[in-house]
Amino acid sequence: AEGATKDPSLKAVIVPHAGLRFSGSVAARVYACLDIMAVRRIFLLGPSHHAYINGCGIPGEGVTAYATPIGELPLDVDTLSELRSSGEFSALPMHVDEAEHSLEMQLPFIAELFLHSPLRGGGPPAQLVPLIVGQVSAKDEARYGRLLARYLEEPGNFFVISSDFCHWGAQFGYTRTGRPELAQTYRTGPYPENASIEGLDREGMALIAQQDADGFRQYLARDANTICGRHPILVLLEALRASRHELMCIFVKYAQSSALPGMPPPSKASVSYACACVKPQLVPPVSGAARR
Repeated sequence: AEGATKDPSLKAVIVPHAGLRFSGSVAARVYACLDIMAVRRIFLLGPSHHAYINGCGIPGEGVTAYATPIGELPLDVDTLSELRSSGEFSALPMHVDEAEHSLEMQLPFIAELFLHSPLRGGGPPAQLVPLIVGQVSAKDEARYGRLLARYLEEPGNFFVISSDFCHWGAQFGYTRTGRPELAQTYRTGPYPENASIEGLDREGMALIAQQDADGFRQYLARDANTICGRHPILVLLEALRASRHELMCIFVKYAQSSALPGMPPPSKASVSYACACVKPQLVPPVSGAARR
């Protein structure tokens, strides 16, 4: 992915989960930053698109791996057992787990990196800890964030937060627009609506980058932006708030499906995709006077 460099300090990413022809290049931008030698365990957090889940769900005890066309990825059964023993997670029925694409669409990237990269030298792949974030309140998000904060801090752990951004147009019944002057990717189209949709997304992205969970909730309540992974994102923001580590969140790529060749205009349907990297705060250099 253009502009990406490996970063062993990377702790989390926000990444889309649409079909690869739509959002694959956006997802690849952050996966290309992942130093696979630095990661032992991957927490996958995604929304539930089809099933009602009270709180958060994890795979049932009998599930020990996720199969992909290019190999099996093992689950971290010990960490899942820890989470299960907390009493905060329900067991996902197999048909719900199998039907949910928000985590499934991350697996090809992870499998390619951890099963087929020569850098791994045939070593075991990172183990997965899948979590589906269902119906949760702000208090629930804060509780799950506090619970997961210690895992976020642990060396070798990496978090993948799966979310698309605005679902816009007649197909989705949503046509609210934002400020086109905030657009960076689509200031000049290809359609006039692209900049207005991006402006709406950029306002939310700025609040996420500022790690302002309360501000992001207010934005969602005001504009009802159809960000399907809003709850997993808020769990991440609450984990960052609870963490003892100073981390920053930087968005690195943005795209919309309606801007792709051959796609219908936004008035019919457009889905936005954004990706972000979470890593340690950059510490400014200490001046000579300050050193003294």
